[in-house]
Amino acid sequence: MKKTNVSRGFRVPGFTTAGISCGIKADKQKDLALIFSEGPAIAAGVFTTNKVVSPTVTWCRNKLKSSKTFRAIVVNSGNANACT
Repeated sequence: MKKTNVSRGFRVPGFTTAGISCGIKADKQKDLALIFSEGPAIAAGVFTTNKVVSPTVTWCRNKLKSSKTFRAIVVNSGNANACT
């Protein structure tokens, strides 16, 4: 990922972020992000309440239950989270 300066928003000490357009959204807007922590960090998740969920939602739920700390997360935007 290409390093760029933050023009909007804010930076949090101890975290590095990056975002790119990887083609999920048709309009070429940034749709994939990486958030990296310099040290172990506690994570939380908010998920769909649909009865039908994708395997990635199940994987993330299980990972949050089984791991105490995380160093990075990947966030995507612009695609459905169920019935895949």
